[in-house]
Amino acid sequence: MIADNLTKIKALAFDFGGTLDSPFLHWLDIYLMVYADKLKLPVTRENLYDSYVHAERQMESLQLVKPQHSLLETQLFKTHLQVESLIERGIIADTSDNAEELPLQVASAVVAFSQDYVMRSEPVLRKLAEHYSLLLVSNYYGNIKKVATDLHIADCFLSITDSTIEGVRKPDPKLWAVAIDRAGFKPEEVVIIGDSTKNDILPGISLGCSTVQGYPKTISPEKVDYTRDFIYSLDELLPLLIR
Repeated sequence: MIADNLTKIKALAFDFGGTLDSPFLHWLDIYLMVYADKLKLPVTRENLYDSYVHAERQMESLQLVKPQHSLLETQLFKTHLQVESLIERGIIADTSDNAEELPLQVASAVVAFSQDYVMRSEPVLRKLAEHYSLLLVSNYYGNIKKVATDLHIADCFLSITDSTIEGVRKPDPKLWAVAIDRAGFKPEEVVIIGDSTKNDILPGISLGCSTVQGYPKTISPEKVDYTRDFIYSLDELLPLLIR
């Protein structure tokens, strides 16, 4: 538990996707809220999954995103690929409105969702930065620094580490290790904070870091021994880490 090691902690290493840009929700569920709840399309978690995975794989293989691309531009690449797949699979109708306008509608909605969440979380990051060095470590597309800058949180972090730039992706612990070593810390001096057991918590534990796992408020934490500390919102980090 962090309480047992608090005097040793010097740095906090944050995941980005699902941790800083949403309330510990998987992005599949955020897209689903837009397609099904906001736009009332016949999309379910089950039939969206394959199109979501297709878009993610195409994003990586085609290397569409460049370092200068904004969050909206990044999301537009994704939503064009998602919508194209949903139309091809017969999930949504092959209309000009869907093909031409739907990607922008979805991208704009998820960006607004992310911006709102980051805006509400920014004061927590700034308060933590008064006491610790903050590191940002993300499986991203080479433009996480641009995205963090646009969201007005880049200056909270001592360093920003992007998997595409480093050539290694979580769950490989090396991505975390590179960020920690480059910032001049030892693993036992760092708390890794993320929403993914596979990508954040287990790699952190394998390195000897303390960990905090975030969960959506509707989900109970897993009752297993690798989940040490857990939170339901970022502001719960303040009483946990500042004494």
